[in-house]
Amino acid sequence: MVDIGPSQMERPAFQNGLRQWRRIGAAVGLCLLQAACGTPQVAGITAPEDPQTRELITQTIELVASRYIDPISRDQILVNTLDGLSDIDADIRVGITPDDLVLQYDQRTIRTIPLPQDTFDPANPDSTQIWSEITLSGLASYRAYSPLLRNSPTLDVQSALVSGAIRNLDRYSRYEGPKQAATARNRRDGYIGIGVRLIGGTGYPVVKLVHPESPASKAGLHPGDQVLSVNGQDMYGKASTFATALLHGEEGSSVTIEVNSAGTDAVTPMEIMRERVIDRTVFAEFRDNILIARVSSFNSATATALGDNILKAQLYKGGLQGVVLDLRGNRGGLLQQGVAVADLFLENGAIGNTFSRVTAARHIFKADAKDLTNGAPLVVLIDGRTASSAELVAAALQDRNRAVLIGSTSFGKGSVQAINDLPNHGTLTFTWSRMTAPSGYTFDRIGIFPSICTQSEDGTNAVHPVADALSQREKIASMMVKWRNLEYQDEKSRRELRNVCPANSSGDLFDVKVALELLKNSPDYKNLAFIGQQEIADTFPTH
Repeated sequence: MVDIGPSQMERPAFQNGLRQWRRIGAAVGLCLLQAACGTPQVAGITAPEDPQTRELITQTIELVASRYIDPISRDQILVNTLDGLSDIDADIRVGITPDDLVLQYDQRTIRTIPLPQDTFDPANPDSTQIWSEITLSGLASYRAYSPLLRNSPTLDVQSALVSGAIRNLDRYSRYEGPKQAATARNRRDGYIGIGVRLIGGTGYPVVKLVHPESPASKAGLHPGDQVLSVNGQDMYGKASTFATALLHGEEGSSVTIEVNSAGTDAVTPMEIMRERVIDRTVFAEFRDNILIARVSSFNSATATALGDNILKAQLYKGGLQGVVLDLRGNRGGLLQQGVAVADLFLENGAIGNTFSRVTAARHIFKADAKDLTNGAPLVVLIDGRTASSAELVAAALQDRNRAVLIGSTSFGKGSVQAINDLPNHGTLTFTWSRMTAPSGYTFDRIGIFPSICTQSEDGTNAVHPVADALSQREKIASMMVKWRNLEYQDEKSRRELRNVCPANSSGDLFDVKVALELLKNSPDYKNLAFIGQQEIADTFPTH
């Protein structure tokens, strides 16, 4: 979040300018209300300048202007923000000249607003807020002419404004309203409840899923059970969202429910203590002393859960002889959790870094002194849907010669998004940095190249792709050098390189079979793990 606090600096020109804009806004509002500005057909409006919307616009403009990965001017953000209102009313058009903001409605100009001529001064609050004042003034004008805009709920107007501000940024930048933002927070950090998912219908809500080791699981709830009442309130005909809201509450508090267990007529009362419930992201099995761990995404519990499974596997007779880390279909999540997962398998040294024009977005990630697996052979499975922080894990383990990658070229999302909470409890997410692997290359838009490509295999014999990779070891090493030396803007070479092992998203069991085949033979594993010794970057770009 950007701290837009009061400043001790005085800039009379800016202050006078801000007062002028406020006077203009007030005059325009009064003029519109009295239908005395030559547009008597316009209905009266309610001033849209509520404090929350004002603060929302101020934060949005400053966040995008100061923290988006590529510089973008405030006047362009201003135009984009107001142009977002066209999502509500298609007759709204916004233009700009070197000196003026031009507001158009129904193919005619309804107002021009002079743009500030002074140089922006981030230390001056008036310099920051004048852009939101212009936005609000433009919003008031459009509300005067647009019945659709006047009749839209405040949250819809706010959504249109914020979505407009980021509409010309990259495809990973987005706005989420309060409900969507709450759902996303729950996925990342968990929620306070009993750990069930319900489906509703014409009767009672039915348990669809019970989270492992959750309060509901410990209490004996199972999929198919009906929830008859919550805290004495009958649930017949109630939507699943209504029942779920009643099950949520403060951590440590209790909720009383009545349950009709699936396949019986019995009604069982239960009192269940609410706890923080975090979605499961690690799904592990232990086969022939090999831990096969599928990581679906990275939330706040991922690294701990994977670490627990590694420690548990070491307790089996014969110990831990190898790990298959399945990152196929993993679209990323919390970057720090991705770093923590890579750290489980590394001793000291680099994991990667982020570079940005924003100082706060620049980080160098390093492993601690312990490999939790004690050097057990490691295979990482990737595919065309492996993205973002999952790609950083794969890139770090490949660059450090710690793992053999199997599958297909990954997605190629090497950018990092900052998630910013907004005054209306929504979130503004935009790209503010890019990631690089330990060898210093960025995998954004190119992805990660596997040592064993299974994309073209028929899936009948797991020995073949291992043998093919061993026979083409020098070719694979040469490909990795080209991959790491690719110019970021060279689209032709990028396509050619990705087509060597095209991104695939089959997600079948063949990749697992190939991984297990490789782990059976230590010399083969070592030959492929040390393909193309990578030079680890001592310094990282900061641009």
